[in-house]
Amino acid sequence: MDKDQELAGRVDALLSRHGRAGENTDDRNVPILTDLVDAPEWTPAIASSPSSAPVAVDATTRLKNLSEQEIDALSNDIFTRVLERIDHGLAAKLEDRIAAQLSTQINSAITHVISDMRQDIANEIGDAVNAALADKLRQ
Repeated sequence: MDKDQELAGRVDALLSRHGRAGENTDDRNVPILTDLVDAPEWTPAIASSPSSAPVAVDATTRLKNLSEQEIDALSNDIFTRVLERIDHGLAAKLEDRIAAQLSTQINSAITHVISDMRQDIANEIGDAVNAALADKLRQ
């Protein structure tokens, strides 16, 4: 909020230098940040490396001279290469994610199975002891 107030203060100071807002002032005295400026003609400089410019021009010229079959083969080759890279990257990420998720779920399942088995074993031992005691008492 302080930045907004500071910015508003600066705008007010700028406007006060050129006349008060709301007063009968000439609109030409209000500074505009979007004034159009005639810029000189500009053309991009050619790359300083002598080897880079001819390669780009040569590649562009070669692309223009390709037949339909060559363009199809090139686009198919590019598609295949990109798909292989994406497929490999996605497979690795998917494998990592599944491994992390499965390890958590497997650990949880094993913990539940062990606790269930402990309870089942304890019940079986208790039943066996009770049966043995009942047999001993009948004799």
